[in-house]
Order: sequence, then structure tokens, then C-alpha cells
Amino acid sequence: MLETPGQLATRYERGEIDRTEFQTLMAIHARELITEIEEDYQNPLAAWIEMKLAMRVAKKLLKKHTTFQIREALTALSEAPGFPLAKYLWNAPHPDVPLHCFFRIRKNPTFQILSMETIGDTVELHVEIYRPRNRERIVLNRDDRWRLTAPSFSKGVEPA
Repeated sequence: MLETPGQLATRYERGEIDRTEFQTLMAIHARELITEIEEDYQNPLAAWIEMKLAMRVAKKLLKKHTTFQIREALTALSEAPGFPLAKYLWNAPHPDVPLHCFFRIRKNPTFQILSMETIGDTVELHVEIYRPRNRERIVLNRDDRWRLTAPSFSKGVEPA
């Protein structure tokens, strides 16, 4: 599994990979992004509908939770070892990226948060992920620094 751009940048800054390897791996991400942009350009109506559906999901979440809480949960998922959709969530902590950009309603692989509940130091997410759409339950816990952390997904995402 290819590391996220954030993970690659961290490895580069630590000196674990050289500049050439970093640029090569980032180019893979760029090609995937350009492919998605081209697909959206080929079918602007489908892209517009996808955006509106994602905005609806974000708006629904924002009725019960703050932007910070949602981004914190998305960030925890993006940093979880083996989370299959981390490459779509790696920039969740960046406030300049609109919240709806992290949800994929019809575009494969699908991802959306159906509900989110905070109980003490635990956040429980109910998500819809992949096609055919599977509903999953993911429990995030706070560590000793009070940061949300997700479980390891070495076996994939488990059904709820």
C-alpha cells in the first residue's frame, strides 16, 4: 500500500528517503489525482452531483459536531496503520480544504461518515465504505496526549 503524501513528507524530513524517491512516490499520487480530475472533466454533471451529495453529508454532520471534531476524526483515520482510504484523508487537518472534499458518495471507493458519537475519551464512527456499500463501526480512542487514534487496519475494515 502506497503511503500518503503526509507520511511521505514525514519520511523525507527524517531523512529515511531521498529527494528522488520522494518525488517519484509523490508523482504517483499526482497521476491518480490528475486521472480523477480528467474523469470529472469528462462528466461534469456527475462531478457536480457528487459534490452536492458530499456537501449534504458534511452539512448533516455539522449540525451535531464542530468542524474541528470532524477533522480530528478524519485525521485519526488518515494516520491509522493500514487504513485503506488514508490517501483521500491525509490533508484533513488543513482548514483551507473544504470538509465535503473528504467524502466520496458515488465515486469508488466510497466513503462517508453516517454518524459520529463522542463518549468521554472515545469517538464512535459509523461509516459507509467501499462498494458494495458496507456499513462499518470504527472506534477511535484518545491517547495520553489526548489525540484521537484509530485502531490498526492490517486486516481491513471490519463490518459493524
